[in-house]
Amino acid sequence: MLAAVTTAAVLALSACGGEKQPGAAAPAPSEAKSSLSSPLGDAIQLAALTRESTKKAKSSKVAMEIVAGAEKTTISGQGLYDGENSKLAMVMESDGKKLDMTFVDNTMYFKLDADDKAELKTDKAYAKISPDGQDPISQLIGKMMSKAIKEGDPARVFEKISKAGKVSKSDQVELDGERTNHYVIDVDPRKAIDLIMGEIGIPLPAETRKQLDAKLEGKNASIVTEMWLNADQLPVQVITDQTAFVKAMGAPGDGVAKTTVKYTDWGGPLTIAAPPADQVGDVVEIMKKSGR
Repeated sequence: MLAAVTTAAVLALSACGGEKQPGAAAPAPSEAKSSLSSPLGDAIQLAALTRESTKKAKSSKVAMEIVAGAEKTTISGQGLYDGENSKLAMVMESDGKKLDMTFVDNTMYFKLDADDKAELKTDKAYAKISPDGQDPISQLIGKMMSKAIKEGDPARVFEKISKAGKVSKSDQVELDGERTNHYVIDVDPRKAIDLIMGEIGIPLPAETRKQLDAKLEGKNASIVTEMWLNADQLPVQVITDQTAFVKAMGAPGDGVAKTTVKYTDWGGPLTIAAPPADQVGDVVEIMKKSGR
């Protein structure tokens, strides 16, 4: 169970203003149908426009596919991107296993299946992890996942991309029956890593930087990100291809590393709520009682 929780935290990191009430419908980005504007050529301007659009819409449904070599993980769900009020409900499937997660009121809930209950010797339907817990699991995983979800706002993701990359191509194409602005952004992996380490508050060690630079020297290891935005400057699809980067870093096998995210129902109603309290157990207490 703990291994699955940790995996979910890592995927969330890869991945998923104003107060909001649980289950309330978010406002639609616009009442009238917007017309598609011309594509932008500057990544910073693009991120600024997208930030304003997602700030207004606040919520969406999400479908994600993560391919790493021969392994594939799918995630589906819905999210409210609202800082401290952020919420997320998603189901992750990988290698025939499914993990059902809900993040609400700054707490992560994991649904336990029959095997989980038997392994952990509990009759609870859910286990929770809170980032304000004092135990090691809550301190590490709880805080990591809480930060990942709050930072998972697409606008924040695009802002990071804009700081580390440049628009190499833009055009207008039809995607799933909708006319969109399509962008290709080449992201410098060195800058991306520096941004991530900066947010964590830990600078990249000099020796690690030296090894990284040596592996990337003379190689085209850009992380290619493609974005499709609708007329409201809201993302409908984002594909991030890290294949060149992981191959440059010496990944075994075919080195394929690609993530595809599709967003739908921007500004639509949400159905995210915490499970009934009597069906929830604290993950640390559950593990203690099971002897783990």
